[in-house]
Amino acid sequence: MKKLFHIILMLSLTLTACKKDKTDLHFDYDGPCHCGVENPLEDLEWLHNTAEEFESMRDKQWASISICTYDSTKQGFIVNPCVNCDDGMQSFFDCGGNMLGNLGGFAGIPLSTYNIIPASVREIYRNYPDTAATLVNKRWQLKRFFDRETWTGEIPMQGNNPIHFWLYFRNDNTVEGGGVNQLNGSYAFYEQDHIYINIGTTTEIYDATGWEERMVNALNDATICDVEYYGRTMRIYYDLNRKYMDFVRVD
Repeated sequence: MKKLFHIILMLSLTLTACKKDKTDLHFDYDGPCHCGVENPLEDLEWLHNTAEEFESMRDKQWASISICTYDSTKQGFIVNPCVNCDDGMQSFFDCGGNMLGNLGGFAGIPLSTYNIIPASVREIYRNYPDTAATLVNKRWQLKRFFDRETWTGEIPMQGNNPIHFWLYFRNDNTVEGGGVNQLNGSYAFYEQDHIYINIGTTTEIYDATGWEERMVNALNDATICDVEYYGRTMRIYYDLNRKYMDFVRVD
């Protein structure tokens, strides 16, 4: 009987444990384990397809996805396909992608209708930019370089391990960063989506990989760079907007 109990317990832990993230992530996610997976935007096929569809609507129609908890312990998602629409109706789904109802809209359907815990609602994806305040006083980690002409992306690696380079934009218009050397410089915004960056190194440690130098050169490449920031992701364009770097918030 005792042996049977242990078998049942192990099966239960296996079923409730989070699945591992996929190795090549398209949608970054730093939230808690949700619906039994570590990255619901990648590991839940229906939600991944929804996010991909929203990606195709960038600059056309604003959309967002949030996680939530309802009925005390059940987990689900709130999907808003048109944030900037007058009606603003949102759809409420369970983990399997089954629609459980609608929220908001002209009718003003509240979270309490479906016993959704307000404190559990957390946005995990959006396809539209935030304000400049989102970029400032946050730590941003470089994830990849992307060439828009050849459609190739490169992740900073040393052997089989990713290299972590980061930037921190302070509200006094200074920027610092690191990786191999200590980086310091200044920045300035021009309107909502243009930024001037001038950054250098204050230490002289040789970086055999060359990735850090490449990042600094790219940041200093243009007088004014285009920048987009979406919740916890930031994209800085350079080389006459032919290339860009993707960053993710890590604070």
